[in-house]
Amino acid sequence: MIYSIFKNLVSIRNGSRILPTCAKSVYFSRIISLFVVRYESGIAGKDQSFSISYLINTVGLSPQSALSVSKKIHFETSEQPDTVISFLMNHSFSKPQIRSIIQKWPASLLCNPEKTLLPKLQFFYSKRISGVRLLRVLSSNPDVLKRSLDNRIVPNFNAFKEVTRCNDEQVFLAYKNCSNVLWCDFGTKIAPKLAILKECGVPESTVMAEVVDHPRAFAVNHDNFRITVEEVKKLGFNPSKHNFLTALQAFLQISKSSREKKFNNLKKWGWSNEVVLSAFEKYPRFMMFSEQKITAVMSYFVHTMGWKASDIANRPVLLSYSLERRIIPRLCYSKSTEKEFLRRFVIPYEDPYLLKLYEQKLKTLKK
Repeated sequence: MIYSIFKNLVSIRNGSRILPTCAKSVYFSRIISLFVVRYESGIAGKDQSFSISYLINTVGLSPQSALSVSKKIHFETSEQPDTVISFLMNHSFSKPQIRSIIQKWPASLLCNPEKTLLPKLQFFYSKRISGVRLLRVLSSNPDVLKRSLDNRIVPNFNAFKEVTRCNDEQVFLAYKNCSNVLWCDFGTKIAPKLAILKECGVPESTVMAEVVDHPRAFAVNHDNFRITVEEVKKLGFNPSKHNFLTALQAFLQISKSSREKKFNNLKKWGWSNEVVLSAFEKYPRFMMFSEQKITAVMSYFVHTMGWKASDIANRPVLLSYSLERRIIPRLCYSKSTEKEFLRRFVIPYEDPYLLKLYEQKLKTLKK
């Protein structure tokens, strides 16, 4: 009966729930949302109902997120979840960070924090990794906290550091960009790909810098990696130049069908196959931008600024610039960095109004 009452209080418009005027109270709307979630989930069982309530009221999840998380874990008392949350708070994780961990790793609420979490945190503390960065990275990607410290984290941390000759902070930043760094077998998953690059002539120092800065490129299938390396070589990229690795990263990150779509999109602007490949060779990174971004920048330069499409092909780095923050506010001086642009065109005039006008223009475009 009570489910019918609450369900009737909520009208549906275009697939969205619309709460009545009386539900403007945050507390009341939360109650209604919780009952709707329970109703739509087929009236959750007692344990799941308690889990949902806890996830909403204590963790701060939305009713929908709470329902999703509760399907992966069940608890009938708050004793264990309270222990985990207290542990994380005592180690300086903020409420939003704790919420992020629980959403990404629901089972964390039921772990023994002293056995599962503490040894890993102590390991990272021992590496003198910035506390702020440590908490931010672990909350956005808690995957490593699930792994064995002795069998995965320590040996992979040490292997990555030894091979790349980077410092502890850089190893952790590599993990931030690709969680495989600290839990996959470095010797069988990453090392063979480093060997492939060295064999084809990429300088060792460049290879090591690349695996630290862009480790995700080394997490792909081994055969696919080798085939893509050969494909980039056939396009004429010189392995001894840095743009070889940028082109490789672009091809590994984007499927062949997506690349073809982008090539065809650029051909609509009058770029021939040769022009597209020439632009790609000059600035391979533009291939990683979305079609929407490429089209928006091309359209502005050609239709608004009156440039020729070939002008952008000759300087494809222009495709990387932000329309709102760089191209439109500065017009034809978009190649300058923010500091250089201010030094050349704003600060010399010692006019506070000019600087204020420029800052207001940036804020308007960001909205």
